[in-house]
Amino acid sequence: MMQNILSSAIWIEYECGRIEQDACYRQVAQHFSVPASEVAEAFSQARDSLQSNTDMISFIHKLKETSRGMLKVYAMSNVSKEDYAVLSTKLADWSVFNRVFTSGHAGMRKPDLNFYRHVLDEIKLAPEEAVFVDDKMVNVLAAKSLGITSIVFDNNSTVVRTLRKIMSGPVERGYGYLYRNAKHLDSITDSGDVIPDNFAQLLILDATQDRNLVNVQPHFQRTWNFFAEKPTHVPDGYFPNDLDTTSLALTVLRPHPEMVTSVLDEMAEYVNSDGTIQIMKNQFAKAPENLQTYFDRNKSRTDAVVGANVLACFYSFGRGQQLGRTLQMVHSVLLHRAYIQGTRYYSSPDVCLFYFGRLYQSSDDVHLKTTLGPLLKERTQERVGLSGSALDLAMRILTCDLLDMNCGIDRRALLDLQCEDGGWKAGFLYRYGSTGVNIGNRGVTTAMALKAIACSEKWPGAE
Repeated sequence: MMQNILSSAIWIEYECGRIEQDACYRQVAQHFSVPASEVAEAFSQARDSLQSNTDMISFIHKLKETSRGMLKVYAMSNVSKEDYAVLSTKLADWSVFNRVFTSGHAGMRKPDLNFYRHVLDEIKLAPEEAVFVDDKMVNVLAAKSLGITSIVFDNNSTVVRTLRKIMSGPVERGYGYLYRNAKHLDSITDSGDVIPDNFAQLLILDATQDRNLVNVQPHFQRTWNFFAEKPTHVPDGYFPNDLDTTSLALTVLRPHPEMVTSVLDEMAEYVNSDGTIQIMKNQFAKAPENLQTYFDRNKSRTDAVVGANVLACFYSFGRGQQLGRTLQMVHSVLLHRAYIQGTRYYSSPDVCLFYFGRLYQSSDDVHLKTTLGPLLKERTQERVGLSGSALDLAMRILTCDLLDMNCGIDRRALLDLQCEDGGWKAGFLYRYGSTGVNIGNRGVTTAMALKAIACSEKWPGAE
């Protein structure tokens, strides 16, 4: 009977403030053949049984705090003046609302379109600027008919998830993930082992320019090790400082010029007689000389991407001409697509192309630009639209951007891969050369994705 009463014309008149409570109860009693005292008691008990949704209220407070005062929240309720006067003293934390609109005071109720228009006029918003949440489909459909983004409230988790997507854009959500996990953005192997490493921290810092997110030593050290702590998954536990991480640290942290010169001089000692790099075993039989990966002459390892990273470092400090044969090696790798299966330490072709692009971007040197530019653009174009991890897509977009290419299809795919928590899954950034164990980092992928989304906003058709 309660539902019948609530949907009756008498109750609608009462909720719209056209009749008072005593008159409403008398008419309801007469219409439904029940004592007026029982009607009054039933609604008194109903009011007393109502409980506030504390979890949702807490979530809305957090949304408002995150918005730094930009988000306003309003209540729009089918409730009489008398009932609202009671409820506003019983239910908790009405402060979450910037203003409450009741049918009793407005003289209109949901789903009357005029009630929605009245509220929009009062809060000075266009329909497309508002979001409406209600537990009744008829009210939601009415709001939608005016162009208001509308959500049916069925349970907390669904509504929270939907509101997060609506209230926060991908960039805001992505940075939310990074700041919630600041200083804990460690790498992880494909078997689930956590690996604190310097390389990932430097990449995150390079992409975000925010030291608050990362664990990077405040004082620059001469040469750097991939591992930030004790090496793991390494035979005998020995892992020397490497040219790859050192090159990245030099270009990201930009230490004193005297130290840069000293470190580059030491790195140059690890270039073999003709300056070339041995790409991968058996890929180029006539590449006997190489630029080594480690500051250890007894641990001779080579990798095309490591070579490109070292060369980018030299170019960024005006010394790229010292490694001229290394540039020719990178060109050969691009020409013969020797990166398609990855390299010793980098398994993804998109990651490889990203670092080749980083080399291309490291200097305005004409010889560098003419040697790599046309071929790098051609090889990058071949990757556009292909499937890949979020890291692959982000690095592909960044490479396209520096080459003035549009890959909107990859931008849309990247946005679709954003996770519920605002971050992106960790694609495999690199791997152990000896064991093939893959290593990824959600912080790196998220930082790269955010940078990719930002730089691609200028593309025609970008949403």
